[in-house]
Amino acid sequence: MSSTHIQNLAVLNNSELRSLLLQYRRENWQDIQTPEWQEKIVDSIVEDDGEAVLRDVTRFWKIPSQCSVLDIGSGVGTFVIACRRRGLQAFGIEPDRIGQGTTLSSVQIARRRIKERVFAVAVGESLPFPNCSFDLIVMNQVMEHVADQTAVLDEAVRVLKPGGAIYIACPNYFRFYEPHYKIFWLPLLPKLLGRFYLRFRGRSPVLLDQLSYTTNFRLRQLFQRFKADCKVIDLHQEQFLSKYTKGSFASGRGQFVAKLGQLRAIGGLIRWVALQYLHIVEGGCEMLILRSPISANHVC
Repeated sequence: MSSTHIQNLAVLNNSELRSLLLQYRRENWQDIQTPEWQEKIVDSIVEDDGEAVLRDVTRFWKIPSQCSVLDIGSGVGTFVIACRRRGLQAFGIEPDRIGQGTTLSSVQIARRRIKERVFAVAVGESLPFPNCSFDLIVMNQVMEHVADQTAVLDEAVRVLKPGGAIYIACPNYFRFYEPHYKIFWLPLLPKLLGRFYLRFRGRSPVLLDQLSYTTNFRLRQLFQRFKADCKVIDLHQEQFLSKYTKGSFASGRGQFVAKLGQLRAIGGLIRWVALQYLHIVEGGCEMLILRSPISANHVC
């Protein structure tokens, strides 16, 4: 199906969107996720208003007027469409190389959800944009899928305007869970053993071969090269510290740790240990990179 033909079709309603998403998931995620999980994910996509990332970003960064946005790994377009509803100049790129491969791609679905031509097939390692093109760049559940994480981050910073922001969220593979297959997983399990394990569980290892493990510590290491030009905010850490300071944890264990942190003699140590524990056990990584208004590394 040509992109021109797709662009001329009517915008999908929710029923049509759900039907296409189910077709896409069943073809592309066959033997990766169970049919039950595929339906749950499709329902969550249909119900998602795409606003969550914008809410997280605006806690620490003010969206400028006439904001230009690039969604790297835009999937079926939910975030880009949410930005467009707000009047933001948002665009999405998606290689659509995840899983088994299918005749129906996520880019094709995204293009049928909005009339504007705002989605393109491209990879994060080679962005088809000039330097300093965007105010906000989003990579939501993308870094674990790219072939070269360093190159993708370099490209994102290259096309980011001075004073702009990059939002990154991805799984934490220190957990005992694989979020794509939705099964128990040993932290950083070697791929060779992972393939045997998946076959034993009756799953296809095709997606595992496309994954690059991500962790909080790994992201921080990647960001070090930009520390002269960018500030990194760990959103999960900020949320934890806010609850830690206020003693507003819901769990009794969290409240106990917060009380220990108030002790003058050991409070600093308790806080440091709690943060290291958080970085290991948290379900995912969520970070915001703020580029200095006066760029040191790139000429715009």
